[in-house]
Amino acid sequence: MAKRILCIEDDPQMRLIVQMALEYAGYEMEEAADGKQGLNRAMEITPDLILCDINMPGMNGFETLEELRKHKSTSYIPFIFMTGDSPQKYLRKGMNLGASDFIMKPIDMQDLLKAIEVRLQEVERNKAEAQKAVADLSESITRALPHELRTPMTGILGLAELLKVQAAEMTPADVKDLAESLFNSAVRMNQTLEKFWIYTQCLLLRKDGPKMAASRQTGIKHADIIIRRVAQEAAVSYKRQADLTLDLSSLSVAISEKYFEQVVSQIIENAFKFSASGTNVNISTAAEDTKGLIIIKDKGRGMSGDQLQNIHAFMQFDRERHEQQGLGLGLMIANRLLIIHDGKLEITSELGQGTAMTITLPHLSEQQI
Repeated sequence: MAKRILCIEDDPQMRLIVQMALEYAGYEMEEAADGKQGLNRAMEITPDLILCDINMPGMNGFETLEELRKHKSTSYIPFIFMTGDSPQKYLRKGMNLGASDFIMKPIDMQDLLKAIEVRLQEVERNKAEAQKAVADLSESITRALPHELRTPMTGILGLAELLKVQAAEMTPADVKDLAESLFNSAVRMNQTLEKFWIYTQCLLLRKDGPKMAASRQTGIKHADIIIRRVAQEAAVSYKRQADLTLDLSSLSVAISEKYFEQVVSQIIENAFKFSASGTNVNISTAAEDTKGLIIIKDKGRGMSGDQLQNIHAFMQFDRERHEQQGLGLGLMIANRLLIIHDGKLEITSELGQGTAMTITLPHLSEQQI
């Protein structure tokens, strides 16, 4: 099927010239005489690419592009400006709005056709990459989720059956041991489901502008207190209180307490999970210009350069050689929440030596404090 291109141009002669070139090259062309018509037409037909003049009466090209980017159906359509002015005059503004390219008037039709071809090929590549990502994600879920849910469920069913059949013959101590094992299996299953729920919330949060703004605005004035509590709770759960060292100074960051606690808990949990008992887990804080830093270091098995490049949701490394629980969602949850709040996660690691993870978040402004 021929690709459909919408040409928004107030000069009918120019529209005719462009139409002849496009149809000769095998494209279908739809046309609009101004920005308002172009916006309505784009919403109706969802073209594969849009060509648009900048200086038009009524709604100009920039206003047209800005409106198109507000709608899901048209937000990712490649958009090429046609202009008789110097591109440098408009380049920054156009790119900030999401323009794909600029073509100078008088238009060289070979240049125009080449620009169109490049942008359409880029769309196809992005679609292929997105499809591959979905396929990889689906495969990872298919592999990981049944194991992570089946393992604790098998334990729960087996222990419950044992309790049901042999309860009359058991001592109170035996019953207590069984109850503890049942509880531990249920906790593991609940943690798995909880991480999936959190991950889903991370995906939804990016689309909820008011909630994101509220989280940044609320912030935390004493983030170090939360870090201390979360770290000590993790150390207790892994029975490694003696391995934890803290070097915390006062810290305020622009992220709500709920999301901040998720970030630090996921990363601190990884530090304990992937390092051996008796090795140190150190957590410190620092200030850097307008940013606050939290550094979590462990002496675990570490990761190779290739592994660092391929960290993503549901992926775990060397699972065949290292028994580990969880779906590998912790880092992805932390990273997504940090990106949403203008922060970042940096990871340095060396096989056999350990891993250092640095959380960076904006400080609260003076007005917020």
